[in-house]
Parts: sequence; C-alpha cells; structure tokens
Amino acid sequence: MRRFWFFPALVILMVILSLFVFTNFNDTKQKIKNDIFQETLQNVRFVAKHITKFINKNFDFEELKKTPFLKLKVDEYLNSFITPNYKNIFILYPKNNSFIALADGSEIDTFDFQEKFEPLNKSKWIEVLKTKKPLYFKQDIKDIWTTFLYPVVRDNQVKYILVIDFSTKPVQLVENSLSILKNNVEVFIAAIFISIIVLIMFIVYDYKRQKQLTKLIFQLKDLNNTLEERVKEELEKNAQKDKQLELQSRMALMGELLSMIAHQWRQPLNTLGGIISNLKLDLVLGSFNKDNLNETLNKMENIILHLSTTIDDFRKFYREDNQLIKIKISKVINDSINIVMPSLKVHNIELFIETKDDFEIKTMPNRLKQVLLNIIKNASDVLIERKIDKPYVKITTIKEDNYIILIQDNAGGIKKDIIDKIFDPYFTTKDIKNGTGLGLYMSKIIIEKLNGKLEVYNDKNGAVFKIELKEIDGN
Repeated sequence: MRRFWFFPALVILMVILSLFVFTNFNDTKQKIKNDIFQETLQNVRFVAKHITKFINKNFDFEELKKTPFLKLKVDEYLNSFITPNYKNIFILYPKNNSFIALADGSEIDTFDFQEKFEPLNKSKWIEVLKTKKPLYFKQDIKDIWTTFLYPVVRDNQVKYILVIDFSTKPVQLVENSLSILKNNVEVFIAAIFISIIVLIMFIVYDYKRQKQLTKLIFQLKDLNNTLEERVKEELEKNAQKDKQLELQSRMALMGELLSMIAHQWRQPLNTLGGIISNLKLDLVLGSFNKDNLNETLNKMENIILHLSTTIDDFRKFYREDNQLIKIKISKVINDSINIVMPSLKVHNIELFIETKDDFEIKTMPNRLKQVLLNIIKNASDVLIERKIDKPYVKITTIKEDNYIILIQDNAGGIKKDIIDKIFDPYFTTKDIKNGTGLGLYMSKIIIEKLNGKLEVYNDKNGAVFKIELKEIDGN
C-alpha cells in the first residue's frame, strides 16, 4: 500500500493549488483595478492641462462669467473630451464660500448658466482652494468612480476649478470579465478534482483485486502442500513470477493513463494560458474590446469543455461506452481547429481547409477531434522547430469508397529511418519535457477502434497523415 502514497499527496497538492489560484486571482483583480486607475489618472492630468490651456488662450475669464453664448462654446469644447472613461467634465469658480457653474460638457444633467453648486465632499474642494494643487477622491455616486479637481491659479488665487468625474464603466467591464474567468477557472479545477477521484477509485479497485489474487495463491499453495518438493518449488516460482507480471501490468496501465492525460491536456492548456496572457495585456494596454472579449471567453469555455471531455473520453476508452452519432466531418474539423487556431496564429502558421466532400459519418466525434489535434499539434511543433518560411497546415476531406481526411504540412517530411516507427508507443523525437511518445500511438489506436486506419507518407513539401474511415455499424 505504501506505493500508493502519492495519490493522497496529489489531492493535498491540488487543494493547496486551488487556494493559491483563488488568492492570487483576487490580488490580480485588485492590481488590474489599480493599474486602470493610475492609467486614467495619468491621462486625465494631460487632458486637464490641455483644456485649461485652451480656455485661458481663447476666452477671457471675466467675459465668460457674463456671457451665456461663450458658455455654450466652452460646453461644446468640453463635450469633445467625454469618453467611456469620463462621465462628467465641468468648470466651477468659487464665490462667497460656494461654487458657481461656468461651463459643463456633460451630455446629461448639465448645469444652467451661473447655477449654484454645492458639492457633497465640500471639504475636498476647500482643500483645493487652500493648497492650489490638484486633488482626486473616490465617490459614492452611481456611475462615478473618482472625481479629479484641477485648480487654475492666477495671481496666487484659484480662479476656477476644472472637474472631471471618472466613469465606472471600465472597472465594471473588467470586474464582469474577471467574474466570468473565475467561474471558468472553478470549472477547470473541479474537472481536475474529478479526474483525481476517478484515478483513486481505479487504484483502490486494483488494490482489492490484487489482495484477492494473493489470497487465492495462498489457498492454492495450501491445497498442493502434499505434492512432491520439486513440484512445490516450481509452483512457488510460477506464483511469484505471475505476481510480478501482474504488478508490472497494473503499474504500466496506470502510468500510461497518466501520460495520456498529460499529453492530451498540454496543448489546450498552453492555448488557454496564451489567451489569458493576451487578455491581461489588453487590460493593461487599455485596448479592451467587448466583442473580442466575448469571442475570447467563448474559446476559453470551449477549451475547458474539451479538457473535461478528454477525461471522460479516456475513462470511456477503457469502459468501451462511447456513443456513435451522425455528424458532418466539417463540424469535427472546425471544432478541432477552433482550439489550436490561437497557437497557430501566434507562430504565423497558415491553416488551409479544402472540403472536396463534406460527408456525414457515424463516428465518435470527440475521439476523432483528439486525433486531429494530435496530428495538427505535431505538425505545428515541427514547423516551429525547423523555422520553415511561410509555414502551413492543410486539411483535405475526400469521399471515395471510404471517407478520407488528409493532414499535410510543408516542414520537409519525416526522415526515412524513423517514418516506420512514429506510431510505436513511447517513440518520440522530442525530449521528455515536450513529448511522451504516446500521441500518434494513441491516435492510431483510436482510428482503428473507429473502424479505420491511420498512415503517413512524405510528399514533395512535407508529411501527409491519411485518415481513412468506414461507416461504423451500431446504434
């Protein structure tokens, strides 16, 4: 039983990892909000200087206080600076311990000419009059995040104050996006825990079976203790040999399962990490786009769904309970490339799809997607490793006597001395860190279970993987 100690340790590690993820998620959320605030504050200082410089140059302050027509011109100018980041922009001047509206560029709730204004945080405004320095403070008003007060000083006296209210829209958008991301992370962690539980159940079952087998061996020895000594020795040797073979077979099976899960998750996890990094970069740079965000989140949800589905597929592989469904081959291909497309784009790898025949076939879509992802990812790795000029991957579907899918690349092909070995288990041209040697082996097994065959050959540009499928009988 001591050899199974790593499973409880793995569970504890995952709990610690989950706590770490949630803790750092909240810290990251606060950091993003602070970064947005600092960026907005830096921009608003520039805007304030630009506005006051324009007003001082083009308008006389005393005339502006007396002429409603001039107020309209200033209002129009201030309105040109209203963006999703700024809710209100207006100008007030102090008078008799109060403040009078001089101009207002806000689109709604505008001030009338010379309207009296009593601020909620009047102490902040008084502080600006005394210190003659810009000041900002947080607000507890709907749709307003922070107010920035920028005093214009002449003859050592504050003539007027430019007021800019920060809108809460950018922060709300970030919080909504992070909330969706947090939910997806929770689903991902839940999937990991489920996979651990499945593995633990498997090893417990195997351990009980091993105990029963050991018990039967002891019973057999007791029944044969009257046989000749030489027969007894041979039986003991055979029993020991069988026990060793059983242990090796069980551990090899468990190792293969873990390796396959690691191999199948590596590529979508890298893609998910890349998407999250790009999202954070967009937030920091302020190049946030709601349409692109929705598309990105959909891709992330598809990746997480694929990770969860992979666990089920591996479990069903041993239970032989995958369901056959009728599906268009174009849907299987599109679902697969949607996952790998971000990785291909990062490395400027073109993807061409030539659907000569968009046939419908009864098959197991998730298994077929698993094979396509393996082959496309391997082609991508070779294209990157060999630094191919204008790299591409091409997928072609053809309906002949059988259903054919061709996956081609222009990486120069597979060496003749290894092309016959690439479907062998544990054979890989990569190091241990980047490959387990099980991807193409499992792909061949899957295609054969789908009543087809998988082969590879070289053409003038590179390697060509040919998947040939037949209609599967069954419900």
